[in-house]
Amino acid sequence: MAKILACHLHDYIEVMCLYQYTVLITLNNGKHITAKFDSTGFIGQSTAKQEVIYGKDINGADLTLILTDIKTVTVLTKNAQFNIVHF
Repeated sequence: MAKILACHLHDYIEVMCLYQYTVLITLNNGKHITAKFDSTGFIGQSTAKQEVIYGKDINGADLTLILTDIKTVTVLTKNAQFNIVHF
């Protein structure tokens, strides 16, 4: 069974997508990605579905990130409703 993201963390993902904040995401593997995200969804088969976020990196390339791969989200947009979230 796939890992499930804690419910309270979904609120941060929703706000991040709603306001399309520019964010620096650190993945569990140490990779850093600067991007804007605009929606969530699911990928995979019914027994192995994983929740993802969709957006574009700073070069405009499409991105799909699995939520449970995220270690931290740091918001780069000024006056955002939050600054950093540890997953």
